Amino acid sequence: MNNKKKEKRSFSIKAHIFSTILGLTAVMLTVLWVLQGVFLNSIFKLSKESDIRRATNLIADNIESEDISSLISQVAVEYDLCVKVYGMQQGSDLYDEHILNDCILHKLADEKRLFNSWYEKALENNGEYTETIPRDALRDYVYDEEDFEGDVPTVDGTPDCVLSMRILTDSEGNAYLLILNASVVPMKSTIRTIRLILVLFTAVIVLISVLISYLMSRQLSAPIQKITKSAGELKNGDYNVRFDEDGPTEVIELAKTLNVTAVELENADRIQKELIANISHDLRTPLTMISGYSEFMRDFPSEITPENFQVIIDETARLNSLVNDLLDVSKLQSGTQSISIQKISLTKTIESTVARYSSLTSHTEYKISFIHEGEVFVMADETRLLQVVYNLINNAINYTGEDKTVTVRQDVLDDVVRISIIDTGEGISEENLPLIWDRYYKVDKVHKRAILGTGLGLSIVKNILLLHNSRFGVSSEPGKGSTFWFEFKIV
Repeated sequence: MNNKKKEKRSFSIKAHIFSTILGLTAVMLTVLWVLQGVFLNSIFKLSKESDIRRATNLIADNIESEDISSLISQVAVEYDLCVKVYGMQQGSDLYDEHILNDCILHKLADEKRLFNSWYEKALENNGEYTETIPRDALRDYVYDEEDFEGDVPTVDGTPDCVLSMRILTDSEGNAYLLILNASVVPMKSTIRTIRLILVLFTAVIVLISVLISYLMSRQLSAPIQKITKSAGELKNGDYNVRFDEDGPTEVIELAKTLNVTAVELENADRIQKELIANISHDLRTPLTMISGYSEFMRDFPSEITPENFQVIIDETARLNSLVNDLLDVSKLQSGTQSISIQKISLTKTIESTVARYSSLTSHTEYKISFIHEGEVFVMADETRLLQVVYNLINNAINYTGEDKTVTVRQDVLDDVVRISIIDTGEGISEENLPLIWDRYYKVDKVHKRAILGTGLGLSIVKNILLLHNSRFGVSSEPGKGSTFWFEFKIV
C-alpha cells in the first residue's frame, strides 16, 4: 500500500484571481440567461397583472370624476390596456378606449350576453372576475373569424388574453361593469430583441471581465512575486536582502514582517558565529594550558612543581565550569530545567555569597560590599538564586572600573525587594542594553577572557529569573558604570 500523500496541485495567485473573476462572471451570466429563458413570461405576466390592478383601482376611485374620460385614456396608454365601462342599466358602453390591435372587446360576437354573463360571475365573486382566454379559443368569442384565420401563434401555452372585470356603483346606485383587456404574452419579435441584446451584453461583459481579471491579477501578484524572489535570496543566506513594502495593505504588512525577520536572522547568524568563536576560544585556552603543562611535566619530570599541578587543576576546573554553564543554558532555554520553590532568606544568601567572593579576591585589590537594612525572605529556588547572584557579581568584577569596586544593594520597595549589583566600569550604550542578555554578546566586539566565570552568566541569569517570573533589568550610561537589578516579592 502506498502511504505517500499525493501532492496538492498548486496554482499561482494570478491564475486564482483570473479564474475566480471569470467564474463569477459565468455564474452571473448563467443566472441572467436562465431568468430570461425560463421566467421571462412569468415575470411579464405578473407585471401585467399588477398593472391591471393599479389601473382598475385608479378608474374605480374616480368613476364619478368629471375628467374620467381623459383619465381612462391616460390609464390605457400608460398601462397598454383596452378599457371599456359598460352601463348595465343603459345596456351600452359609457367609456371605451381602444389601444391593442388584437383587442377582443371590440370584436365580441355577442357582446350584451357576454357582459351580462360576466356581470353575474362578478356578483358571485364579491364584485370582481377575471377570465383568461387562450389564443386558440379567441375565435369562439369574436364575430369575424377572418381576424384569426390560420395558425394562431402561441408561446409555451401561456395565455395571450386576460379580461379583468369589476362592478362599480355610482352615488345614484347605477351599476357599471369595468372591463380591462391586456395581452400577457410578449411578442416574438420582442423576445428576439431581448435575446440579441443579451448576447451582445454577454460578449461585452466577458471581454470586460477578462480584461479586469488580467489587470487585477497582474497588479496583485507582482508584489507577491517580488517578495517570493527576495525570500529565495533570504533562504540562500543573503540576510542583506530587503523586501519592497509596496502593494495592498496585507502585502505591505508581510513585507515589513519579512524585513524584520531578515534583520533578526542576520543578528542570529552573527551571534551564532560569535558564540562558536567564543566557545572555541574559551575551550582552546584551558585545553592548551593543560596540554602544554602535561607535556612539560612528561618531558622534564625532574622539574615538576606543585604550581604545575595547580595550573592543570585550575584550567580543568575552568573547562568544567564552561561545560556546565553551557548545559545549564541549554536546559533553561529548552524548558527542561525545573526549579524547587521554598521560603529562603535572600539577605543571608547574598551575605554568604559576598563573603565567599571577599575570600576569593582577598589577594587582589577588588572590593565587594553589601548594603542592606534588615533581613528579607522570598519564595525562590535557593540553588538557582545563588547562580543569579554569583553570575551578576562575576560580571561586575569583570567589567568594573579602575577602583575595582563592586557594590551590592538590597532595597525594600513596599512589598518588593530589589537587589542591585553596581560596577564602575565603562558602561553600556542604550542600543546595546537589550542585547547583553544573549549568550556571549560582547559590547566592544573584542573577546576577552573573563577574570571570573565563563561569559555565559547573563544568559543564565535571564533564564533563571524568567523561571521565577521575576522582574529584572539593567541601567547604564557610557563612562559611568552599570547597575544590574532583579526583584522578588517579599514573603
